[in-house]
Amino acid sequence: MGDAPKNGAGVVVASTLGNAFGVTPTVTAVFGVFLVAIAAEFGWPRAEVSGALAAVSLANMLASPIAGRIADRWGARRAALAGSLLLGLLILSLDLAPANVAVFYLQFILIGVAGALPSGMIYAKLIAEWFDNRRGLWIGIAGGVGNGIGATFFPLLAGALLPLIGWRHTFAVIALVILGLGLPIQWFLLREAPVPAAALGDAIGESAAFEGLEVRAALRTPVFWLLVTAMPIGGGCLIGLFSMIVPVLTTRGFSMDVATMVIAVFALACTVWEPSVGFILDKSKRPRILTPFYWTGAAGVLLLLDAKTPSLLAISGVMLAIGLGAESSALSFLLSRYFGRRALGAISGVAFGVMLGAGALTMVLLNAGYDAGLGYRGAVSCLVPVLLWNGAALLFLGGYPFGDTSSRRES
Repeated sequence: MGDAPKNGAGVVVASTLGNAFGVTPTVTAVFGVFLVAIAAEFGWPRAEVSGALAAVSLANMLASPIAGRIADRWGARRAALAGSLLLGLLILSLDLAPANVAVFYLQFILIGVAGALPSGMIYAKLIAEWFDNRRGLWIGIAGGVGNGIGATFFPLLAGALLPLIGWRHTFAVIALVILGLGLPIQWFLLREAPVPAAALGDAIGESAAFEGLEVRAALRTPVFWLLVTAMPIGGGCLIGLFSMIVPVLTTRGFSMDVATMVIAVFALACTVWEPSVGFILDKSKRPRILTPFYWTGAAGVLLLLDAKTPSLLAISGVMLAIGLGAESSALSFLLSRYFGRRALGAISGVAFGVMLGAGALTMVLLNAGYDAGLGYRGAVSCLVPVLLWNGAALLFLGGYPFGDTSSRRES
């Protein structure tokens, strides 16, 4: 085990970059930049175009439990590498997308399925298997810094390239970045965690190598359903809003530059905040300390709707990041602490599937409201009570059954 710290550090680096090149930064975060251009080229309503992004989220939602089981059975490294290859190739295929709704949606459905493999929950599972007493920090760094870098870089890249080469070729450039940079780095740095001594006879990746509940046992606990009706739904709503910030703000009269600035602020703030949340969770014995952060996100939604200046919009972006930054990485951490690591991939797949479904529904409702002549305001306002419940639910959760028990790899 003497090389575990070195390999563990490489896993954190590779997981961070894997998150940066995942489906959320490379497709979901940039889709709002392309929405108007795609609608204009194909002559489709915005709701019909955004249905493709909803298809990504729904496919990702349905594929996430399967991806989690694959990672439990064959290892998170294999799942992430295979998924990154497929994701890059499928995004590259968008350069040839026809003006056919069914085919267009099918392309995005396949992207969503592939994107479930190199996803935050898979990288979080791998990190949870490597680390124990600083698990929250490393998951937060991989998720926050990774998604922050990706969700900052790719929308800015898309905004810069869109007027020069169009949305098709811009998607092709994004795909080449995934295949030419993200995939090789993960190949060299990702490693499966050493199998615990008690399970040396098991194959790497076998869920029996780690302590915890099986999926069915986890689904029978009130804690699971309390978490699932709060954090994934609130996080999904914020992810859906994040992907629609450009049309929401440009419809209000703000420029594309201001809208992409808000996205960048949102993403960069998440970059700093997610590791901070992980550090806080590592030092706490129950998650109620997160409650004020989700309520800050709710206030950020209201400010986004009423802000009249770019500076206030930037502040709203920070507040939204405080809410979203306490979602996905915190969820991975809490699932590992409440249910252990035995079937963490499959359990996470269910929870993250709910999050992705909530995100898809949010995007559809926002654009349906716009096409119906109601604008975005009413649908966006509905996110506030969801985030308030998100924070309140954590007040009912107790201590962690699978708390910090080791410092075997970090020291």
